[in-house]
Amino acid sequence: MVHALKEVHRILVPQGIMIDVRPLCVDVPLEFVHAGGSESAGLMDLSPDIESDIAADKAVDCVIKESLYHESGLEYFDFVFYWKTLKGMEEHIEENWKAYMVIPEQVRQRARILYHQRRPQTRIRIGWRMKLGIYEKL
Repeated sequence: MVHALKEVHRILVPQGIMIDVRPLCVDVPLEFVHAGGSESAGLMDLSPDIESDIAADKAVDCVIKESLYHESGLEYFDFVFYWKTLKGMEEHIEENWKAYMVIPEQVRQRARILYHQRRPQTRIRIGWRMKLGIYEKL
């Protein structure tokens, strides 16, 4: 990963900007949002990708210590996905995120209960905590 950041440095124009945008590996709630409020089915397990998250942080720290980049900004924000059906959510996770996320069985069971309550305009929501790092080439 450090090699990739050094390669980016090589091709960036002077004072060029490198952006690091990625989800943090912190467990996030699976929520059912409806006209009357929201209810949580529990926390989704995002730990399967924790090693990649740690490696990315170490790589960025390494190139900053080598004075290749200066951190000019660091922000955190939520990135939210919505689904109309539990099946749609499960299929999306299976197709796109199965290596990064686990639905604990207790959360899956609670989600089924909440889904079958069928409140008006119910949407299923997962919101990731995202990191946005802005690094200027030195």
